[in-house]
Amino acid sequence: MDFIEPKRQHPLGVLILSVQFLWKLGQQAWPMLIGLSFSIGDNFWQNAVIASIASLALTGAYALLYYWRFKYSVEERVLIVEKGILHRERLQVPFERIQTIQLFQGPIQQLFGLTGLRVDTAGSSGSEIKLVAISRAAGEALQDILRNHTSDSNEHGEEHGAIENDDDLAAPTETAGQERSQLVSLSISQLFKVGLSQNHLRNAFASLALISYLIGNQPDALTSWLDGMPAFMATLIGAAMLLLILPGMVLFLMSGVAVSVATAFLRYYDLRSSIGADGLHAEMGLLRRNTFQMPYARIHLTIWRSNWIRRKLGFETLEIRQAQAESGGQGGVRVSLPALEPCHRAVLENVLYPDITDNPVMEVLPVRRLRWLLMVFSALPAGLFWLVFNPLIAAVVSGAWLTFAFWTTAKRYASFRMTVYTDTIVLEKGWFWRQRILLRLAQIQGVEWERHVFLERRSIGHIVFHTAAGARRFTYVLKRQGEMLRDFALNQHHARNSRA
Repeated sequence: MDFIEPKRQHPLGVLILSVQFLWKLGQQAWPMLIGLSFSIGDNFWQNAVIASIASLALTGAYALLYYWRFKYSVEERVLIVEKGILHRERLQVPFERIQTIQLFQGPIQQLFGLTGLRVDTAGSSGSEIKLVAISRAAGEALQDILRNHTSDSNEHGEEHGAIENDDDLAAPTETAGQERSQLVSLSISQLFKVGLSQNHLRNAFASLALISYLIGNQPDALTSWLDGMPAFMATLIGAAMLLLILPGMVLFLMSGVAVSVATAFLRYYDLRSSIGADGLHAEMGLLRRNTFQMPYARIHLTIWRSNWIRRKLGFETLEIRQAQAESGGQGGVRVSLPALEPCHRAVLENVLYPDITDNPVMEVLPVRRLRWLLMVFSALPAGLFWLVFNPLIAAVVSGAWLTFAFWTTAKRYASFRMTVYTDTIVLEKGWFWRQRILLRLAQIQGVEWERHVFLERRSIGHIVFHTAAGARRFTYVLKRQGEMLRDFALNQHHARNSRA
């Protein structure tokens, strides 16, 4: 498939672009739309219909012009996009700057066998290239071209020089790196388990807010319904509300669980992931199907997350982060893979961080000052009980709270740990919600020793590791250990880059 000559997207891209422009318009104008929804003028619906028709016409015309003026091509080791209606842009992205090539399919794209393609770079968010409607075959071919030549640049640097023949860009080549082994694939039962391990309280409050808005948006109907009700019925309803408190709480939590399960199905349906010499591949989603291809060298941070439900079910969630934008900290790709068991973690970490099977170079724990700071901040709410209850009840409740705070903060403090290996740093924290962060020393951009005047007097500070995927810190470290760790990390970083 030839990408040398500039191409337009599929004509159905006009429809997809129209939907996207309407969605963006709605996101920017939602405060005004909410205000208009409470209007009770006689001509409200007539004006709303006219405004909707005008919006559809304008966005459709804009999408058509945008589609017509948008072209993409590949020249040597550069992906080129020309776009813009009044203000023309020509984006040129060298292959070596590409971080991730992602395919995605919304409902319209899945229906007509199309795909979108998104290219994230190590530059600013303005350098991102996004195609919304090309054939699935063209998308996979272009993804393979970018992936193969990007991997080629990563592994061999400048040894290959420029591409000798533009025919190399006409079709993907089969390489040994394309041989892959399956990592994890989710069945329907596993999707239910993933949904059951989500944050149900957050989802329950979101559904409650939506229901409250829908009910509160009909004040006249509710008022007229209550006014027409006999007095004895109002009394019965009031008594029933008291009896329904416990069932209402159960229904509230069940709504959170239902939202969590539905979200898991929408996000992770038919998840398939695999690993090979060319990197990590993942495909997932129901209404919006996303396909990610991540070379190992472009993975800057991995975060393993678990809560007590996930640990009981025997799995964790992996979040993979790539480089953020150079300005504003935006951009980059974050891919979450749920339901990874210990065997999956061992396989991934053996590929990404092979040195963690060796003995660690050093282990760093926070000073005990952090233990008592956690206890003090956790105990502060106990003072509020004396303002609400009588002294006897306040004393009992405060004692129970302080006992609980002492136990939980001890568990939290014991969870903080930093383990340093030859090429990898592992940061661990959390007791109920556990987190394990791994980063490579070769990808660290800087190490910072941070402290304020009160910590400086006690020779204590925080060590911060700056990476292309963001900063990570480990707090309340002795100055002697922090400086030793900083020097070791920087020396290892420079040594590995010199050898490379």
